[in-house]
Amino acid sequence: MMRREFRAMGTDAVLVLDDAGCEGDEAGVALDGAEQEVRRIEAVASRFNPDSELMRLNAAGSARMTTDLFRLITAALAMRDATGGRFDPTVHAAVVSAGYDRTLDDLRDRAEAAGPARPGGGGVRVDAASGTVTLSPGVALDLGGIAKGWAADRVADTLGVLGPCLVSMGGDMTIRGLHHGEPWPVEVMHADAARTIGLSRGGMATSGTDRRRWQRAGTSMHHVIDPATGRPSTTDLTRVTAVGDDAATAEAWATALLLAGRDDARREARERGITAVLVGTDGSTTTTGSLA
Repeated sequence: MMRREFRAMGTDAVLVLDDAGCEGDEAGVALDGAEQEVRRIEAVASRFNPDSELMRLNAAGSARMTTDLFRLITAALAMRDATGGRFDPTVHAAVVSAGYDRTLDDLRDRAEAAGPARPGGGGVRVDAASGTVTLSPGVALDLGGIAKGWAADRVADTLGVLGPCLVSMGGDMTIRGLHHGEPWPVEVMHADAARTIGLSRGGMATSGTDRRRWQRAGTSMHHVIDPATGRPSTTDLTRVTAVGDDAATAEAWATALLLAGRDDARREARERGITAVLVGTDGSTTTTGSLA
């Protein structure tokens, strides 16, 4: 196994490739290319880089997108529809209003209060023929969470041609192939400790309110915005891990289930056949799907 770790997209990236079938430095070259691909996607979709393609779209309100960003935006909008609006890429204004207006490494507590609530549900029109995306007035996109999962999926597609692989972007991960003929052993945090599960296909992602936190006028804030209120979520769940066909889909469902609250999340996950770990603010853990 060859392993590569680096910092990108505001998190720790880990690439693992079974190089048994590779020749010479083929695996090393592939990992170099995979790292470059992650950084390229970051440069395209980052909301912290004013020169990124995403931020140029947010500033202009309408623009013709490159293929990658158009596909990423389309995927995000599809998941907004699938989750009934709980996952919503148009919460950019709400995230900034809450105080998350710079990278997490640069984020500091502030004495001033958070800005006004900025609910989601903003209008976004996509034209597949021209590749153009048009935002309604006042709407801006934030693709932070789903972009990490999407990047993991894209890189895994490339590395998977050479052999079994695992790609993790801060815990949003995708696998291709089996680990020595067995499911990949992956740690998932329950309320009390990390538990190891076997991931044999697809992707997995975690959304939580317990890590990316800061203070505004003495009030604790976090980055998971409820599009219905335009404020950080206040459900009885603190963390959700979801398994899906790919990491981008798992990321959207992890956020949507977190916002649903434990009872509704458990019911919806079971109805949709989603394997998930729901960690409550009371310290309890509920599992669904193959983990139940």
